[in-house]
Amino acid sequence: MTARLPLFLLWLRRDIKSRYAGSIMGIFWAVLSPLLTISLFYVLFAHIFKVRVPELASDTGFFYYLLTGILPWLAMSEGLARSTGVLAAYEQFLQKQPFPVAILPTTAVIAALLPQVVGTVVLIFLLATNGLFRPSALLYLPYLLCMQIAMTLGLGMALSILALHVRDLLQAVPISLQFVFYATPILYPLNMVPAEYHHLFVLNPFACLIMGYQHAFLGTSTGNLVLLAIPLWGLALGLGGYLLFRVLKPTLGETL
Repeated sequence: MTARLPLFLLWLRRDIKSRYAGSIMGIFWAVLSPLLTISLFYVLFAHIFKVRVPELASDTGFFYYLLTGILPWLAMSEGLARSTGVLAAYEQFLQKQPFPVAILPTTAVIAALLPQVVGTVVLIFLLATNGLFRPSALLYLPYLLCMQIAMTLGLGMALSILALHVRDLLQAVPISLQFVFYATPILYPLNMVPAEYHHLFVLNPFACLIMGYQHAFLGTSTGNLVLLAIPLWGLALGLGGYLLFRVLKPTLGETL
């Protein structure tokens, strides 16, 4: 495992550089792209639909709520979308030479964290300058980030190898992520959803994780069941996805 670390770091650097190679702004697109997405949603939902978060009374409260939820979502959705097709994209490369294939989906998931890391630093700065920063968030952050990586990486590894057997996943996963996005309280607070449906959010691992981020950074209310579900989902998706990847890995020779 340790011997593969230099190869992983080399591949990660190559992946990040190749994504923005040839563009004028280069790696700045990693920040500009999510910034434009956040700005669009903020104008639409805060100023046109007038969405407000009860726990955040200030006029800019929804902006912090949106930023706290959408940063991890963009990282997870991009990581899953890219990891699903990564083995298929490198099919010819894998046919020609032996390569530790687990590095490919892992690189896709970790590289997608770059905008979130930058955005989280900005979020902490904005909260601090407005007197809204909760120091306890720094204690929760490593835990939530670990759970996020476990969920995304486990699911991404499983999808990457399943997509070689079921090519329809290459089209189905991005569409499914759009549905999951609107089923996750990012653009709306939980109080806008009828109380009888609140328990259903526990069945959405992304919703549980993002509500955990919102609770840590903003102090929004969330049920104990949601907080309990976060490590359970992290274990189920992380370990389950990895084991499925290991089980199906011997079939690569038949599918490539």
